[in-house]
Amino acid sequence: MFTLKPVKNQITIEGFHSIYYFEFGKGFSHTPEKHDFWEMVYVDKGKIIAVTDGIGCSLEQGQVIFHEPGEIHAHVSNKEVSNNMLVVSFSCQSPVMEFFRKKTFTLDKTACTLLSLFLQEANNALGAVPNDYNNKTNLNFANEKFGSTQLMACHFTEFLIKLFRSGTELGERFSQTSESRFIGKNSTVELMIAYLQEHIYDTVTLPDLCRHFMIGKSQLTMIFKEFTQKSPMQYYAELKIQEAKKLLREDNLSVSEITDLLCYSGIHNFSRAFKKITGFSPTEYKKSIL
Repeated sequence: MFTLKPVKNQITIEGFHSIYYFEFGKGFSHTPEKHDFWEMVYVDKGKIIAVTDGIGCSLEQGQVIFHEPGEIHAHVSNKEVSNNMLVVSFSCQSPVMEFFRKKTFTLDKTACTLLSLFLQEANNALGAVPNDYNNKTNLNFANEKFGSTQLMACHFTEFLIKLFRSGTELGERFSQTSESRFIGKNSTVELMIAYLQEHIYDTVTLPDLCRHFMIGKSQLTMIFKEFTQKSPMQYYAELKIQEAKKLLREDNLSVSEITDLLCYSGIHNFSRAFKKITGFSPTEYKKSIL
């Protein structure tokens, strides 16, 4: 009498890779990353800069951005206020996801409520949503409250449908300001400098730096010079010589030992690099300060 009519699933959430609720200070930033699944970032409080493929975009409380699979992205506090962020990474192969590419959205009350319901069920599924950025353990739904993960998928699907239906009334094309561009680039350079300092006793090449930060050589060098007036490798060389000067002043190691510690290929190369920057050979410098 009544034939079955199947439900048309226009958005199908295949699963979740990670769910975090962060509370960050005003100086937070992280190394650019990319992955083969979607990521949604919602600013619950404060302001952040979302850096996508090197372009900075300002996001305020109540706004959300989507990063598509394979997109290089990072998030930076705006240096003025602390912030709270909900970050959800998920897999969805539905063609409609093309709509969310490089878009930010300002959420209305209904959309915020749907995210709140999603977060509530995520807590029911996980016990507590992780809040530690360095916690990279896989999601564990083994002890979920009955129906939690299904409700998570339902609430998140409804949230995406809500954004899609609202179209241009709610969605805004990805944009940037001069302030967000400056903060985004400056934060990237700060991360690069921190990386070079952490690896002062190693050998870091320009290709190493490019791979770690997922930026091309030309763009990386241009950004780095814009904020330091030096190339990355020139800056790294000077960091090493500053460290060598400190070690020479402490007078606990020989020139040969310092050469090995700082990963120079030989005393001759170390002495040449040292004299190029300081005007003295290591031995001359050591005599002058002792």
